[in-house]
Amino acid sequence: MTLRSADATLRAFTHVADDRSHGDGPLAGMPVVVKEIIDVAGMPVGLGSALFADRVPRTDAEAVARLRAAGAVIAAITTSTPFACGTTTPTDNPRAPGHTPGGSSAGSAAAVGAGLVPVALASQSQASTIRPASYCGVWGFKPSHLALPRGGMHLLSDTLDDLGVMASSLTDLSAVLDVLGVVPGPPAPPRVGLLRLDDGGLPRPETRAALAGLVSRMRGLGVEIVDADPGLAAFDAAVVGSGQACFDLFAGESAALLRTYVAAGEPDPRLREMVAHADAIGPEGLAAALRHRAELQAAWADLTPTVDLVLTLSTTNPAPSGHATTGCRRMPATASLLGVPALSAPWLTVDGLPQGVQLLGFAGGDAALLGGARWLDTLLQGDR
Repeated sequence: MTLRSADATLRAFTHVADDRSHGDGPLAGMPVVVKEIIDVAGMPVGLGSALFADRVPRTDAEAVARLRAAGAVIAAITTSTPFACGTTTPTDNPRAPGHTPGGSSAGSAAAVGAGLVPVALASQSQASTIRPASYCGVWGFKPSHLALPRGGMHLLSDTLDDLGVMASSLTDLSAVLDVLGVVPGPPAPPRVGLLRLDDGGLPRPETRAALAGLVSRMRGLGVEIVDADPGLAAFDAAVVGSGQACFDLFAGESAALLRTYVAAGEPDPRLREMVAHADAIGPEGLAAALRHRAELQAAWADLTPTVDLVLTLSTTNPAPSGHATTGCRRMPATASLLGVPALSAPWLTVDGLPQGVQLLGFAGGDAALLGGARWLDTLLQGDR
């Protein structure tokens, strides 16, 4: 099955490349697809908006150039909500047809979840890598802030925007990250802390039960689980409401650029909502969000003597039905606000739908997070 024929119902791609040649290197011949806010030379990269439907970059984004140099094949451009912050996309969820694949990296997650490609480039400002990875049952990685190259990406929030990567396996994910500049650490048994984060009480009993079952299984396999700890409890209390702070920050920093797109005729209502929100909170609201971020970052760093990584849900629940929304962004937003690495692992199923488990590390600790995840995944796979 070709990418074009497979996309008739999935609607994950805005462009499929005709030239599939590749070079030599560690990724020789690996097909990779790219979210349409990341420049690929000679291909239409429209930023998810009709305003830029004819946009064809002349040069590759830095991440794309590194992948090509390592022998990867850029196979297609994937759908994004407008400017990676709009309402929705036409893309379906391959693991749950009729449900959202998440956003804004909808096409990237759907392409990997459908088994069409092993790896996709994505992005995240609040939830756009971790959430669709969770909904589509794939691996998703958001790095420590600025740990992966952002050159040639369309940016909205300098404080929050990061390149993301999705993959069908941890092996493929690690190979691509190695090329992009984050070298995974060796597998090592981590001390795993448990947090709810800013979940708003939204996870259903079935979702909580699935996570509790996984934690129980880990304990039985000898994983060191840290839960009855005052520091973790204090952070869970402090992080309540941080999802709103992340949105305040995102809207406040992106409003100036989004205002120009709205004035140029971009119809997506989400952009107008973000501009209006930024106007409502004003500079004082943006400054307050930045202060709250700094306070939470300090509290997060205080957890390092106690745990090596934190385990929680990637999303509050599996993908909701329909395409009117891309789902709740609460759970992934914490990692973006903190600027710490996060990994969505496809370890759970709830009501027959994929449900990701989120592993969070510490700023600059991307290698250690990936090494701990590798150790845990090997342990869990061996127990099946």
